[in-house]
Amino acid sequence: MDGARLLNAAVASNLLAIDFAAQVDSVWLDLSKGLGCPVGAVLAGSKSFIQEAWRWKHRMGGAMRQAGILAAAGSWALMHNVSRLSEDHNNARVFARNIESIEGVKVLNSEVETNLVFFDVEKTGFSSREVATRLSELGVWIGESGSFRMRAVTHLGVDQTAVDEASTLIREILTR
Repeated sequence: MDGARLLNAAVASNLLAIDFAAQVDSVWLDLSKGLGCPVGAVLAGSKSFIQEAWRWKHRMGGAMRQAGILAAAGSWALMHNVSRLSEDHNNARVFARNIESIEGVKVLNSEVETNLVFFDVEKTGFSSREVATRLSELGVWIGESGSFRMRAVTHLGVDQTAVDEASTLIREILTR
């Protein structure tokens, strides 16, 4: 299982991550992104699977010396940042509510469950590239997901103030 969003799903559904992973033989858990770890991931599986993965890691040049500081960051992120993922989910819901009132903007996942908001700007007269470019010039990074579709992600570095500011900037760009 690619577990890049596993903990977001677990927090949003109020289930344990192990419940999601119970049907697979291995899981990759990303510690960066929402958990705020600078780098790192955890691979879990059977002992033989992990031994084989370890061998392949070394064959591919993936061995790191003195990686303890990175492991400590990952451990800290798991202990302190999983429970706060619900803040990211709430910020995404607020962002969706803020932008859905902008004429021509359509929120595509009207029931925002995690920290992702997908929206369409086709009826605004702007392309997603135009909106993304203007926003990036103002320090807001929202990705293009097609000619008119966009993908906004809230995370540890995006608080309620940033959500409100991004929403305001989008409104200003699209209503000029």
